[in-house]
Amino acid sequence: MLRWVTRDTRTGFPLTKRAAPSLELVDSRLQRLFAYWLEKRGDRPFPAKAEIDPVEFSYILGYVTLVDVEPAPRRYRFRLDGSILVELSGADYTGRYLHELPGEEYVAFIKDTYDRVVESGQPHRYRKNGLFDQQHFSEETIILPLGDNPPVVDMLLVAVIPGDLPHKEDGKLVI
Repeated sequence: MLRWVTRDTRTGFPLTKRAAPSLELVDSRLQRLFAYWLEKRGDRPFPAKAEIDPVEFSYILGYVTLVDVEPAPRRYRFRLDGSILVELSGADYTGRYLHELPGEEYVAFIKDTYDRVVESGQPHRYRKNGLFDQQHFSEETIILPLGDNPPVVDMLLVAVIPGDLPHKEDGKLVI
């Protein structure tokens, strides 16, 4: 039996309604960023890099890191490290690779979460409250895949919200 499938003329993907993954996000800024990503994704596995405009999520921009995914061997390079994250960590990781960062335990954990997103093409959320490399971490993080040729993920949009810092809706840190 012959079946007609309507396809997107730009991507060739079938036009079907894709269910949104459930991430159980706590922070309202992460919820807004996830809703933005879902809107840009449409019926595709994830949005293309060019469809993401930082002006449209200025409320969280200081907490956002853009990570390039290099395929072979797989490495993660920080294209942009958010200004608030730089201020909190005391270091700007822009232009550096994940494996170059301090904190062996933490780097291994981050690599595992990035690998999960790259291999599945699905967003991932985690809430970490505990010790890594003798340092206390309290954060809620969302990792969102981006790419121009699904299923290949070539960039990650990562937002990290420290768990114990109050905030205003405009995204400014309140200390």
